[in-house]
Amino acid sequence: MADSIVQLTTTDAAKLQSISQETFEDTFGAYNTDEDMDWYLTNELSLKRLQEQLENVNSFFYFLEKNNQIVGYLKLNINDAQSDNQGDDALEVERIYVRPDYKRLGYGRQLMDYAVKRAYQLDKQVVWLGVWEYNHAAQRFYEALGFKTFGDHLFTLGGAKQRDVLMRKEIRV
Repeated sequence: MADSIVQLTTTDAAKLQSISQETFEDTFGAYNTDEDMDWYLTNELSLKRLQEQLENVNSFFYFLEKNNQIVGYLKLNINDAQSDNQGDDALEVERIYVRPDYKRLGYGRQLMDYAVKRAYQLDKQVVWLGVWEYNHAAQRFYEALGFKTFGDHLFTLGGAKQRDVLMRKEIRV
Protein backbone atom coordinates (compact mmCIF):
# COMPACT_ATOMS: atom_id res chain seq x y z
CA MET A 1 0.00 0.00 0.00
CA ALA A 2 0.93 3.63 -0.37
CA ASP A 3 2.84 5.42 2.36
CA SER A 4 0.66 8.50 2.69
CA ILE A 5 -2.36 10.45 1.59
CA VAL A 6 -1.65 14.17 1.49
CA GLN A 7 -4.20 16.98 1.19
CA LEU A 8 -3.27 19.50 -1.50
CA THR A 9 -3.10 23.28 -1.37
CA THR A 10 -2.88 25.84 -4.16
CA THR A 11 0.91 25.44 -4.14
CA ASP A 12 0.36 21.91 -5.53
CA ALA A 13 -1.60 23.08 -8.58
CA ALA A 14 1.12 22.37 -11.16
CA LYS A 15 1.70 18.82 -9.87
CA LEU A 16 -2.07 18.29 -9.77
CA GLN A 17 -2.40 19.47 -13.35
CA SER A 18 0.32 17.09 -14.50
CA ILE A 19 -1.20 13.97 -12.92
CA SER A 20 -4.75 15.07 -13.83
CA GLN A 21 -3.89 15.38 -17.50
CA GLU A 22 -1.81 12.19 -17.53
CA THR A 23 -4.46 10.01 -15.90
CA PHE A 24 -7.43 11.51 -17.76
CA GLU A 25 -5.71 10.98 -21.10
CA ASP A 26 -4.71 7.44 -20.11
CA THR A 27 -8.27 6.60 -19.08
CA PHE A 28 -10.27 8.26 -21.86
CA GLY A 29 -7.90 9.17 -24.70
CA ALA A 30 -8.53 6.06 -26.78
CA TYR A 31 -12.32 6.58 -26.65
CA ASN A 32 -12.54 10.24 -27.65
CA THR A 33 -11.43 12.48 -30.49
CA ASP A 34 -8.18 14.38 -30.18
CA GLU A 35 -10.17 17.63 -30.41
CA ASP A 36 -12.46 16.74 -27.50
CA MET A 37 -9.54 15.53 -25.39
CA ASP A 38 -7.52 18.66 -26.13
CA TRP A 39 -10.49 20.83 -25.18
CA TYR A 40 -10.94 19.04 -21.84
CA LEU A 41 -7.24 19.04 -20.96
CA THR A 42 -6.87 22.71 -21.91
CA ASN A 43 -10.04 23.98 -20.25
CA GLU A 44 -11.21 21.71 -17.44
CA LEU A 45 -7.72 20.69 -16.35
CA SER A 46 -6.06 24.06 -16.87
CA LEU A 47 -3.83 25.43 -14.13
CA LYS A 48 -6.27 28.31 -13.54
CA ARG A 49 -9.29 26.02 -13.25
CA LEU A 50 -7.51 23.62 -10.88
CA GLN A 51 -6.32 26.52 -8.70
CA GLU A 52 -9.92 27.75 -8.45
CA GLN A 53 -11.03 24.28 -7.39
CA LEU A 54 -8.22 24.05 -4.84
CA GLU A 55 -9.41 27.35 -3.35
CA ASN A 56 -12.99 26.10 -2.95
CA VAL A 57 -13.60 25.31 0.75
CA ASN A 58 -16.05 22.55 -0.24
CA SER A 59 -13.60 20.66 -2.48
CA PHE A 60 -10.68 18.57 -1.29
CA PHE A 61 -7.81 17.12 -3.33
CA TYR A 62 -5.44 14.41 -2.13
CA PHE A 63 -2.32 12.76 -3.51
CA LEU A 64 -1.67 9.11 -2.77
CA GLU A 65 2.10 8.71 -2.43
CA LYS A 66 4.47 5.76 -2.25
CA ASN A 67 8.23 6.18 -1.91
CA ASN A 68 7.82 9.92 -2.56
CA GLN A 69 6.10 9.23 -5.89
CA ILE A 70 2.54 10.29 -6.67
CA VAL A 71 0.59 7.09 -7.33
CA GLY A 72 -2.86 8.62 -7.75
CA TYR A 73 -5.19 11.35 -6.66
CA LEU A 74 -8.66 11.96 -5.35
CA LYS A 75 -11.08 14.90 -5.50
CA LEU A 76 -13.97 15.07 -3.04
CA ASN A 77 -16.83 17.59 -2.99
CA ILE A 78 -19.44 18.51 -0.43
CA ASN A 79 -22.32 20.98 -0.30
CA ASP A 80 -22.52 23.31 -3.32
CA ALA A 81 -19.27 22.00 -4.85
CA GLN A 82 -20.97 18.73 -5.83
CA SER A 83 -21.39 18.34 -9.59
CA ASP A 84 -24.99 17.20 -8.93
CA ASN A 85 -26.20 18.43 -5.59
CA GLN A 86 -27.16 15.33 -3.61
CA GLY A 87 -27.77 17.26 -0.40
CA ASP A 88 -25.84 18.38 2.62
CA ASP A 89 -25.45 14.82 3.92
CA ALA A 90 -23.60 13.65 0.78
CA LEU A 91 -19.94 13.53 -0.24
CA GLU A 92 -19.09 13.25 -3.94
CA VAL A 93 -16.04 11.43 -5.26
CA GLU A 94 -15.65 13.58 -8.37
CA ARG A 95 -12.25 12.26 -9.42
CA ILE A 96 -10.34 9.15 -8.49
CA TYR A 97 -7.39 8.26 -10.68
CA VAL A 98 -4.39 5.99 -10.38
CA ARG A 99 -1.36 6.39 -12.64
CA PRO A 100 -1.01 3.67 -15.31
CA ASP A 101 1.97 1.86 -13.75
CA TYR A 102 0.12 1.51 -10.43
CA LYS A 103 -3.27 0.26 -11.61
CA ARG A 104 -4.72 -2.99 -10.26
CA LEU A 105 -2.44 -2.98 -7.22
CA GLY A 106 -5.01 -1.92 -4.62
CA TYR A 107 -4.42 1.84 -4.78
CA GLY A 108 -7.90 2.62 -6.09
CA ARG A 109 -9.40 0.77 -3.14
CA GLN A 110 -7.07 2.66 -0.78
CA LEU A 111 -8.32 5.96 -2.22
CA MET A 112 -11.97 4.87 -1.95
CA ASP A 113 -11.46 3.74 1.64
CA TYR A 114 -10.04 7.18 2.36
CA ALA A 115 -13.03 8.87 0.71
CA VAL A 116 -15.39 6.92 2.98
CA LYS A 117 -13.25 7.79 6.00
CA ARG A 118 -13.48 11.50 5.09
CA ALA A 119 -17.24 11.16 4.69
CA TYR A 120 -17.47 9.83 8.25
CA GLN A 121 -15.22 12.62 9.51
CA LEU A 122 -17.41 15.20 7.76
CA ASP A 123 -20.56 13.59 9.21
CA LYS A 124 -21.97 12.59 5.82
CA GLN A 125 -24.52 9.84 5.26
CA VAL A 126 -23.81 9.02 1.61
CA VAL A 127 -20.82 8.75 -0.71
CA TRP A 128 -21.65 9.05 -4.40
CA LEU A 129 -19.90 9.30 -7.76
CA GLY A 130 -20.43 9.35 -11.49
CA VAL A 131 -18.74 6.84 -13.78
CA TRP A 132 -18.75 6.77 -17.59
CA GLU A 133 -21.44 4.38 -18.81
CA TYR A 134 -18.90 2.37 -20.85
CA ASN A 135 -16.36 2.02 -18.05
CA HIS A 136 -17.69 -1.36 -16.95
CA ALA A 137 -14.54 -2.31 -15.02
CA ALA A 138 -14.90 0.78 -12.81
CA GLN A 139 -18.60 0.09 -12.32
CA ARG A 140 -17.83 -3.46 -11.17
CA PHE A 141 -15.13 -2.09 -8.84
CA TYR A 142 -17.60 0.33 -7.22
CA GLU A 143 -20.29 -2.36 -6.99
CA ALA A 144 -17.81 -4.62 -5.17
CA LEU A 145 -17.34 -1.79 -2.67
CA GLY A 146 -21.08 -1.59 -2.03
CA PHE A 147 -22.11 1.19 -4.43
CA LYS A 148 -25.48 0.94 -6.18
CA THR A 149 -26.71 2.72 -9.31
CA PHE A 150 -29.30 5.43 -8.66
CA GLY A 151 -29.39 7.58 -11.79
CA ASP A 152 -27.34 9.25 -14.48
CA HIS A 153 -26.23 12.64 -15.76
CA LEU A 154 -24.56 14.14 -18.80
CA PHE A 155 -20.83 14.81 -18.88
CA THR A 156 -19.52 17.24 -21.50
CA LEU A 157 -16.16 16.43 -23.05
CA GLY A 158 -15.46 19.09 -25.64
CA GLY A 159 -18.20 18.71 -28.21
CA ALA A 160 -19.26 15.28 -26.97
CA LYS A 161 -22.15 14.67 -24.58
CA GLN A 162 -21.53 11.50 -22.61
CA ARG A 163 -23.59 9.67 -20.02
CA ASP A 164 -22.30 8.98 -16.54
CA VAL A 165 -23.95 6.38 -14.35
CA LEU A 166 -24.47 7.73 -10.82
CA MET A 167 -23.67 5.34 -7.99
CA ARG A 168 -24.01 5.76 -4.24
CA LYS A 169 -23.19 4.03 -1.00
CA GLU A 170 -24.98 4.76 2.24
CA ILE A 171 -22.46 4.78 5.05
CA ARG A 172 -24.76 5.63 7.97
CA VAL A 173 -28.26 4.41 8.52
